[in-house]
Amino acid sequence: MSQARSVTAGGPGRLRPAEGEPRPPLGLTPRGAVLLLVMFALAATAVYPLRQYVSQQHRIERLQAKQQALAAENARLEVERKRLQDPAYVQQLAKRDYHLVAPGEEAWVVTGTPPTSSSAQAAAADPDPPWYKRAWQRLTGWLR
Repeated sequence: MSQARSVTAGGPGRLRPAEGEPRPPLGLTPRGAVLLLVMFALAATAVYPLRQYVSQQHRIERLQAKQQALAAENARLEVERKRLQDPAYVQQLAKRDYHLVAPGEEAWVVTGTPPTSSSAQAAAADPDPPWYKRAWQRLTGWLR
């Protein structure tokens, strides 16, 4: 039996195909194919945990933002709680929100709409009417 491979000048252990032996397809040796298959298997098994990790990182960021918002709301409510300890503030809220009056005070309720000034009416008038109103005004303006 003859040896199909010869030793190259690169050193012992480095083998290459003999002169007449055909090259493997795509230049891929069986050992290279196994290595490629192992690398593909490792990459395929790493996809799911990597996706889970990224998903968890996004969820952690959202929860941290929500936690900061809740902490700010708690601080605001704590300030409001301290303000409600003041009797003058409670009395002010009672007058404003519930229309309560102290003994000896008179309650007045103003009804109706407030009067409008002439400048408010001028502002309410359409300063730039639509094109069809302007065209109609030009066509019929000589009749007045």
